[in-house]
Amino acid sequence: MLAIDPRSFIIVSTCLGLLCAFLCFVLRHSFPRNIHGLEGWGSACLVLVMSSVLFGARGYLSVFYSSYAANILVITGILLMHRSLRAFNNWPPRHRYEVAVVLAAAALLVWPTFIDDNYRLRIIIVSVINAGVFLAAGLTISPMPAKRFVEYFTQIVFFLTAAVSALRCVAALLSVGLANPLTDNSSIQFVYMATFSFSILSLSMGFIMMVNRRLHLQLEATALHDGLTGVFTRTAFFESANRELARTQRTGENAALLMIDLDNFKRINDRFGHLAGDHVLIDFVRRVRQVLRPHDLFGRYGGEEFVLLLPAMNQAEGREIAHRICELCQQASDSGTPPYTVSIGVTTIAPGSDDVNAFFGQADAALYRAKANGKNRCEVHARDLELARASG
Repeated sequence: MLAIDPRSFIIVSTCLGLLCAFLCFVLRHSFPRNIHGLEGWGSACLVLVMSSVLFGARGYLSVFYSSYAANILVITGILLMHRSLRAFNNWPPRHRYEVAVVLAAAALLVWPTFIDDNYRLRIIIVSVINAGVFLAAGLTISPMPAKRFVEYFTQIVFFLTAAVSALRCVAALLSVGLANPLTDNSSIQFVYMATFSFSILSLSMGFIMMVNRRLHLQLEATALHDGLTGVFTRTAFFESANRELARTQRTGENAALLMIDLDNFKRINDRFGHLAGDHVLIDFVRRVRQVLRPHDLFGRYGGEEFVLLLPAMNQAEGREIAHRICELCQQASDSGTPPYTVSIGVTTIAPGSDDVNAFFGQADAALYRAKANGKNRCEVHARDLELARASG
Protein backbone atom coordinates (compact mmCIF):
# COMPACT_ATOMS: atom_id res chain seq x y z
CA MET A 1 0.00 0.00 0.00
CA LEU A 2 1.09 3.55 -0.67
CA ALA A 3 1.78 5.85 2.23
CA ILE A 4 0.08 9.12 1.36
CA ASP A 5 -1.12 12.14 3.20
CA PRO A 6 -4.70 12.86 2.08
CA ARG A 7 -4.36 16.48 3.14
CA SER A 8 -1.69 17.04 0.48
CA PHE A 9 -4.24 16.13 -2.20
CA ILE A 10 -6.78 18.37 -0.51
CA ILE A 11 -4.37 21.30 -0.70
CA VAL A 12 -3.70 20.59 -4.38
CA SER A 13 -7.43 20.37 -5.12
CA THR A 14 -8.05 23.65 -3.34
CA CYS A 15 -5.34 25.50 -5.26
CA LEU A 16 -6.38 24.09 -8.63
CA GLY A 17 -10.04 24.78 -7.95
CA LEU A 18 -9.34 28.41 -7.04
CA LEU A 19 -7.24 28.84 -10.19
CA CYS A 20 -9.98 27.40 -12.41
CA ALA A 21 -12.68 29.49 -10.75
CA PHE A 22 -10.57 32.63 -11.24
CA LEU A 23 -10.07 31.86 -14.94
CA CYS A 24 -13.78 31.21 -15.51
CA PHE A 25 -14.94 34.42 -13.83
CA VAL A 26 -12.32 36.52 -15.65
CA LEU A 27 -13.27 35.02 -19.02
CA ARG A 28 -16.96 35.51 -18.26
CA HIS A 29 -16.49 39.28 -18.48
CA SER A 30 -14.54 39.18 -21.74
CA PHE A 31 -16.55 36.61 -23.72
CA PRO A 32 -19.86 37.34 -25.51
CA ARG A 33 -22.96 36.96 -23.38
CA ASN A 34 -24.45 34.42 -25.77
CA ILE A 35 -21.75 31.90 -24.78
CA HIS A 36 -23.14 30.40 -21.61
CA GLY A 37 -21.77 28.23 -18.82
CA LEU A 38 -18.57 29.97 -17.70
CA GLU A 39 -20.08 31.56 -14.62
CA GLY A 40 -21.71 28.28 -13.59
CA TRP A 41 -18.45 26.39 -14.09
CA GLY A 42 -16.60 28.93 -11.94
CA SER A 43 -19.24 28.47 -9.24
CA ALA A 44 -18.77 24.70 -9.49
CA CYS A 45 -15.03 25.10 -8.88
CA LEU A 46 -15.67 27.31 -5.85
CA VAL A 47 -18.10 24.76 -4.40
CA LEU A 48 -15.50 22.01 -4.86
CA VAL A 49 -12.92 24.24 -3.16
CA MET A 50 -15.26 24.66 -0.20
CA SER A 51 -15.68 20.89 0.02
CA SER A 52 -11.88 20.41 -0.04
CA VAL A 53 -11.44 22.92 2.77
CA LEU A 54 -14.06 21.12 4.86
CA PHE A 55 -12.48 17.72 4.19
CA GLY A 56 -9.12 19.13 5.24
CA ALA A 57 -10.61 20.40 8.49
CA ARG A 58 -11.35 16.87 9.75
CA GLY A 59 -10.40 16.76 13.42
CA TYR A 60 -10.97 20.48 13.78
CA LEU A 61 -14.63 20.77 12.73
CA SER A 62 -17.59 18.59 13.63
CA VAL A 63 -18.50 15.64 11.43
CA PHE A 64 -21.47 17.62 10.09
CA TYR A 65 -19.11 20.02 8.30
CA SER A 66 -16.01 17.88 7.69
CA SER A 67 -17.89 14.88 6.27
CA TYR A 68 -21.61 15.36 5.73
CA ALA A 69 -21.60 18.90 4.26
CA ALA A 70 -18.30 18.27 2.44
CA ASN A 71 -19.66 15.21 0.61
CA ILE A 72 -22.84 17.04 -0.37
CA LEU A 73 -20.79 19.96 -1.68
CA VAL A 74 -18.74 17.58 -3.87
CA ILE A 75 -21.93 16.24 -5.44
CA THR A 76 -23.29 19.79 -5.83
CA GLY A 77 -20.10 20.93 -7.55
CA ILE A 78 -20.27 18.11 -10.10
CA LEU A 79 -23.94 18.86 -10.70
CA LEU A 80 -23.04 22.50 -11.38
CA MET A 81 -20.52 21.31 -13.98
CA HIS A 82 -23.30 19.28 -15.57
CA ARG A 83 -25.57 22.33 -15.52
CA SER A 84 -22.84 24.47 -17.10
CA LEU A 85 -22.51 22.03 -20.00
CA ARG A 86 -26.27 22.14 -20.53
CA ALA A 87 -26.14 25.95 -20.49
CA PHE A 88 -23.25 25.85 -22.98
CA ASN A 89 -25.51 23.77 -25.26
CA ASN A 90 -28.32 26.32 -24.70
CA TRP A 91 -30.41 23.65 -22.98
CA PRO A 92 -32.71 24.52 -20.06
CA PRO A 93 -31.53 23.59 -16.55
CA ARG A 94 -32.95 20.48 -14.91
CA HIS A 95 -33.67 21.85 -11.45
CA ARG A 96 -35.80 18.93 -10.30
CA TYR A 97 -33.12 16.41 -11.24
CA GLU A 98 -30.42 18.40 -9.44
CA VAL A 99 -32.48 18.93 -6.29
CA ALA A 100 -33.50 15.26 -6.26
CA VAL A 101 -29.87 14.11 -6.46
CA VAL A 102 -28.76 16.44 -3.65
CA LEU A 103 -31.70 15.50 -1.42
CA ALA A 104 -31.14 11.79 -2.06
CA ALA A 105 -27.46 12.14 -1.15
CA ALA A 106 -28.31 14.11 1.98
CA ALA A 107 -30.84 11.49 3.10
CA LEU A 108 -28.60 8.50 2.34
CA LEU A 109 -25.61 9.96 4.19
CA VAL A 110 -27.47 10.61 7.44
CA TRP A 111 -27.18 7.02 8.74
CA PRO A 112 -23.48 6.31 7.98
CA THR A 113 -22.47 9.78 9.17
CA PHE A 114 -24.42 10.50 12.35
CA ILE A 115 -25.97 7.23 13.52
CA ASP A 116 -23.44 4.56 12.57
CA ASP A 117 -20.04 6.06 11.68
CA ASN A 118 -19.47 3.89 8.64
CA TYR A 119 -16.73 5.22 6.38
CA ARG A 120 -17.12 2.30 3.96
CA LEU A 121 -20.82 2.94 3.41
CA ARG A 122 -20.17 6.66 2.88
CA ILE A 123 -17.64 5.79 0.17
CA ILE A 124 -20.15 3.53 -1.57
CA ILE A 125 -22.95 6.13 -1.52
CA VAL A 126 -20.83 9.08 -2.61
CA SER A 127 -18.93 7.09 -5.25
CA VAL A 128 -22.11 5.81 -6.88
CA ILE A 129 -23.64 9.29 -7.04
CA ASN A 130 -20.43 10.91 -8.26
CA ALA A 131 -19.96 8.27 -10.95
CA GLY A 132 -23.53 8.79 -12.16
CA VAL A 133 -23.25 12.58 -12.35
CA PHE A 134 -19.82 12.48 -14.02
CA LEU A 135 -21.22 10.02 -16.57
CA ALA A 136 -24.27 12.24 -17.19
CA ALA A 137 -22.02 15.27 -17.69
CA GLY A 138 -19.88 13.36 -20.18
CA LEU A 139 -22.94 12.24 -22.11
CA THR A 140 -24.06 15.88 -22.35
CA ILE A 141 -21.15 16.47 -24.73
CA SER A 142 -22.22 13.68 -27.12
CA PRO A 143 -24.98 15.64 -28.97
CA MET A 144 -22.73 18.65 -29.59
CA PRO A 145 -22.35 19.22 -33.36
CA ALA A 146 -18.98 19.15 -35.13
CA LYS A 147 -17.02 17.89 -32.14
CA ARG A 148 -13.26 18.18 -32.29
CA PHE A 149 -10.36 17.26 -30.01
CA VAL A 150 -11.34 19.55 -27.12
CA GLU A 151 -14.86 18.11 -26.87
CA TYR A 152 -13.62 14.52 -27.01
CA PHE A 153 -10.86 15.29 -24.51
CA THR A 154 -13.30 16.78 -21.99
CA GLN A 155 -15.75 13.93 -22.47
CA ILE A 156 -13.03 11.30 -21.95
CA VAL A 157 -11.91 12.99 -18.72
CA PHE A 158 -15.51 12.92 -17.46
CA PHE A 159 -15.81 9.23 -18.32
CA LEU A 160 -12.44 8.35 -16.75
CA THR A 161 -13.33 10.19 -13.55
CA ALA A 162 -16.68 8.39 -13.47
CA ALA A 163 -14.87 5.07 -13.95
CA VAL A 164 -12.47 5.79 -11.07
CA SER A 165 -15.42 6.65 -8.81
CA ALA A 166 -17.11 3.40 -9.84
CA LEU A 167 -13.92 1.43 -9.11
CA ARG A 168 -13.69 3.09 -5.71
CA CYS A 169 -17.24 1.91 -5.00
CA VAL A 170 -16.37 -1.65 -6.07
CA ALA A 171 -13.24 -1.64 -3.90
CA ALA A 172 -15.30 -0.47 -0.92
CA LEU A 173 -17.85 -3.22 -1.51
CA LEU A 174 -15.09 -5.83 -1.53
CA SER A 175 -13.41 -4.48 1.59
CA VAL A 176 -14.64 -5.66 4.95
CA GLY A 177 -12.94 -3.04 7.05
CA LEU A 178 -11.65 0.37 6.04
CA ALA A 179 -9.63 2.88 8.03
CA ASN A 180 -10.87 6.38 8.70
CA PRO A 181 -10.46 8.94 5.91
CA LEU A 182 -7.21 10.46 7.15
CA THR A 183 -5.44 7.09 7.46
CA ASP A 184 -6.87 5.35 4.37
CA ASN A 185 -3.71 4.50 2.41
CA SER A 186 -5.25 2.03 -0.01
CA SER A 187 -4.17 2.12 -3.65
CA ILE A 188 -7.68 2.93 -4.90
CA GLN A 189 -7.87 5.84 -2.46
CA PHE A 190 -4.58 7.16 -3.83
CA VAL A 191 -5.82 6.84 -7.41
CA TYR A 192 -9.19 8.39 -6.55
CA MET A 193 -7.76 11.43 -4.79
CA ALA A 194 -5.09 11.99 -7.45
CA THR A 195 -7.67 11.66 -10.24
CA PHE A 196 -10.16 13.93 -8.52
CA SER A 197 -7.52 16.59 -7.82
CA PHE A 198 -6.27 16.82 -11.37
CA SER A 199 -9.63 16.18 -13.08
CA ILE A 200 -10.80 19.55 -11.77
CA LEU A 201 -7.99 21.19 -13.70
CA SER A 202 -8.34 18.94 -16.76
CA LEU A 203 -12.10 19.35 -17.00
CA SER A 204 -11.90 23.09 -16.46
CA MET A 205 -9.22 23.53 -19.10
CA GLY A 206 -11.23 21.33 -21.45
CA PHE A 207 -14.37 23.41 -20.87
CA ILE A 208 -12.48 26.68 -21.34
CA MET A 209 -11.05 25.35 -24.63
CA MET A 210 -14.59 24.41 -25.72
CA VAL A 211 -15.76 27.93 -24.92
CA ASN A 212 -12.78 29.40 -26.78
CA ARG A 213 -13.56 27.26 -29.83
CA ARG A 214 -17.20 28.42 -29.74
CA LEU A 215 -15.96 32.03 -29.69
CA HIS A 216 -13.67 31.31 -32.66
CA LEU A 217 -16.56 29.83 -34.64
CA GLN A 218 -18.74 32.84 -33.85
CA LEU A 219 -16.05 35.27 -34.95
CA GLU A 220 -15.52 33.26 -38.13
CA ALA A 221 -19.27 33.28 -38.83
CA THR A 222 -19.37 37.04 -38.22
CA ALA A 223 -16.54 37.57 -40.68
CA LEU A 224 -18.19 35.43 -43.36
CA HIS A 225 -21.83 36.50 -42.99
CA ASP A 226 -23.63 39.80 -43.26
CA GLY A 227 -24.64 40.99 -39.80
CA LEU A 228 -28.16 42.05 -40.78
CA THR A 229 -29.34 39.39 -43.20
CA GLY A 230 -27.11 36.41 -42.35
CA VAL A 231 -26.11 35.73 -45.97
CA PHE A 232 -22.50 35.64 -47.15
CA THR A 233 -20.55 38.86 -47.28
CA ARG A 234 -19.26 39.89 -50.71
CA THR A 235 -15.74 38.59 -50.01
CA ALA A 236 -16.96 35.29 -48.59
CA PHE A 237 -19.36 34.83 -51.51
CA PHE A 238 -16.59 35.32 -54.08
CA GLU A 239 -14.36 32.80 -52.28
CA SER A 240 -17.14 30.20 -52.20
CA ALA A 241 -18.19 30.98 -55.78
CA ASN A 242 -14.67 30.42 -57.07
CA ARG A 243 -14.49 27.07 -55.27
CA GLU A 244 -17.82 26.10 -56.79
CA LEU A 245 -16.64 27.19 -60.22
CA ALA A 246 -13.59 24.94 -59.86
CA ARG A 247 -15.91 22.07 -59.02
CA THR A 248 -18.11 22.69 -62.09
CA GLN A 249 -14.99 22.58 -64.25
CA ARG A 250 -14.32 19.07 -62.98
CA THR A 251 -17.91 17.83 -63.31
CA GLY A 252 -18.87 19.63 -66.54
CA GLU A 253 -22.03 21.13 -65.00
CA ASN A 254 -23.60 24.51 -65.66
CA ALA A 255 -24.39 27.04 -62.94
CA ALA A 256 -26.83 29.94 -62.94
CA LEU A 257 -25.78 33.33 -61.61
CA LEU A 258 -28.47 35.82 -60.49
CA MET A 259 -27.88 39.46 -59.65
CA ILE A 260 -30.79 40.90 -57.65
CA ASP A 261 -31.56 44.52 -56.76
CA LEU A 262 -34.43 45.79 -54.61
CA ASP A 263 -36.34 48.39 -56.64
CA ASN A 264 -36.53 51.96 -55.32
CA PHE A 265 -34.99 50.99 -52.01
CA LYS A 266 -33.87 54.54 -51.22
CA ARG A 267 -37.50 55.62 -51.53
CA ILE A 268 -38.50 52.98 -48.97
CA ASN A 269 -35.89 54.28 -46.54
CA ASP A 270 -36.95 57.90 -47.09
CA ARG A 271 -40.65 57.17 -46.68
CA PHE A 272 -40.71 54.53 -43.94
CA GLY A 273 -37.34 54.98 -42.25
CA HIS A 274 -34.14 52.97 -42.19
CA LEU A 275 -35.46 50.50 -39.62
CA ALA A 276 -38.29 49.59 -41.98
CA GLY A 277 -35.70 49.29 -44.74
CA ASP A 278 -33.78 46.79 -42.62
CA HIS A 279 -36.99 44.79 -42.14
CA VAL A 280 -37.46 44.75 -45.90
CA LEU A 281 -33.96 43.34 -46.43
CA ILE A 282 -34.55 40.67 -43.79
CA ASP A 283 -37.93 39.77 -45.28
CA PHE A 284 -36.41 39.59 -48.75
CA VAL A 285 -33.70 37.16 -47.63
CA ARG A 286 -36.27 35.02 -45.83
CA ARG A 287 -38.38 34.77 -48.98
CA VAL A 288 -35.43 33.96 -51.24
CA ARG A 289 -34.33 31.16 -48.89
CA GLN A 290 -37.68 29.46 -49.53
CA VAL A 291 -36.64 28.63 -53.10
CA LEU A 292 -32.97 27.79 -52.46
CA ARG A 293 -31.35 24.41 -52.07
CA PRO A 294 -28.90 23.75 -49.21
CA HIS A 295 -25.86 24.01 -51.50
CA ASP A 296 -26.91 27.24 -53.29
CA LEU A 297 -24.77 30.30 -52.52
CA PHE A 298 -26.46 33.51 -51.40
CA GLY A 299 -24.52 36.71 -50.75
CA ARG A 300 -24.99 40.44 -50.21
CA TYR A 301 -23.16 42.20 -53.01
CA GLY A 302 -23.59 45.64 -51.46
CA GLY A 303 -26.41 47.76 -50.03
CA GLU A 304 -29.68 46.45 -51.45
CA GLU A 305 -27.98 44.32 -54.12
CA PHE A 306 -27.67 40.55 -53.70
CA VAL A 307 -26.24 37.69 -55.72
CA LEU A 308 -27.09 34.01 -56.09
CA LEU A 309 -25.00 31.17 -57.48
CA LEU A 310 -27.10 28.12 -58.30
CA PRO A 311 -24.92 25.07 -59.11
CA ALA A 312 -26.09 22.41 -61.57
CA MET A 313 -28.75 24.72 -63.02
CA ASN A 314 -29.18 25.83 -66.64
CA GLN A 315 -30.46 29.12 -68.00
CA ALA A 316 -34.13 28.11 -68.10
CA GLU A 317 -34.04 26.80 -64.54
CA GLY A 318 -32.25 29.93 -63.32
CA ARG A 319 -34.86 32.11 -64.99
CA GLU A 320 -37.63 30.10 -63.33
CA ILE A 321 -36.06 30.68 -59.91
CA ALA A 322 -35.83 34.41 -60.70
CA HIS A 323 -39.54 34.53 -61.59
CA ARG A 324 -40.44 32.78 -58.33
CA ILE A 325 -38.38 35.27 -56.33
CA CYS A 326 -40.15 38.18 -58.06
CA GLU A 327 -43.54 36.66 -57.25
CA LEU A 328 -42.65 36.04 -53.61
CA CYS A 329 -41.42 39.61 -53.13
CA GLN A 330 -44.67 41.01 -54.57
CA GLN A 331 -46.44 39.32 -51.65
CA ALA A 332 -44.26 41.10 -49.08
CA SER A 333 -46.92 43.57 -47.95
CA ASP A 334 -48.92 40.62 -46.59
CA SER A 335 -46.27 40.17 -43.87
CA GLY A 336 -46.52 43.74 -42.60
CA THR A 337 -43.37 45.10 -44.28
CA PRO A 338 -43.54 48.01 -46.74
CA PRO A 339 -44.31 46.74 -50.27
CA TYR A 340 -41.29 46.18 -52.46
CA THR A 341 -40.28 44.52 -55.72
CA VAL A 342 -37.01 43.28 -57.17
CA SER A 343 -35.26 43.26 -60.51
CA ILE A 344 -33.07 40.30 -61.45
CA GLY A 345 -30.39 39.67 -64.05
CA VAL A 346 -29.69 36.05 -65.00
CA THR A 347 -26.70 34.48 -66.72
CA THR A 348 -25.23 31.01 -67.02
CA ILE A 349 -21.72 29.90 -66.11
CA ALA A 350 -20.72 27.27 -68.63
CA PRO A 351 -18.29 24.41 -68.01
CA GLY A 352 -14.69 25.34 -68.70
CA SER A 353 -15.05 28.93 -67.47
CA ASP A 354 -12.07 30.02 -65.40
CA ASP A 355 -13.14 33.34 -63.88
CA VAL A 356 -16.42 33.94 -62.11
CA ASN A 357 -15.85 37.72 -62.18
CA ALA A 358 -16.55 37.87 -65.93
CA PHE A 359 -20.01 36.45 -65.38
CA PHE A 360 -20.85 39.06 -62.77
CA GLY A 361 -20.55 41.64 -65.54
CA GLN A 362 -23.01 39.66 -67.66
CA ALA A 363 -25.48 39.26 -64.78
CA ASP A 364 -25.12 42.97 -63.99
CA ALA A 365 -25.83 43.88 -67.63
CA ALA A 366 -28.98 41.73 -67.54
CA LEU A 367 -29.99 43.41 -64.28
CA TYR A 368 -29.49 46.85 -65.85
CA ARG A 369 -31.80 45.84 -68.70
CA ALA A 370 -34.44 44.63 -66.21
CA LYS A 371 -34.29 48.05 -64.52
CA ALA A 372 -34.51 49.84 -67.86
CA ASN A 373 -37.51 47.74 -68.95
CA GLY A 374 -39.68 48.79 -66.01
CA LYS A 375 -38.29 46.95 -62.95
CA ASN A 376 -40.08 44.18 -61.03
CA ARG A 377 -38.92 41.66 -63.63
CA CYS A 378 -36.05 39.38 -64.60
CA GLU A 379 -33.93 39.52 -67.74
CA VAL A 380 -31.48 36.97 -69.18
CA HIS A 381 -28.10 38.09 -70.50
CA ALA A 382 -28.09 38.56 -74.30
CA ARG A 383 -25.43 35.88 -74.80
CA ASP A 384 -27.61 33.32 -73.05
CA LEU A 385 -30.62 34.33 -75.10
CA GLU A 386 -28.66 33.90 -78.33
CA LEU A 387 -27.43 30.49 -77.22
CA ALA A 388 -30.96 29.48 -76.26
CA ARG A 389 -32.34 30.55 -79.66
CA ALA A 390 -29.50 28.73 -81.48
CA SER A 391 -30.13 25.53 -79.59
CA GLY A 392 -33.90 25.91 -80.05
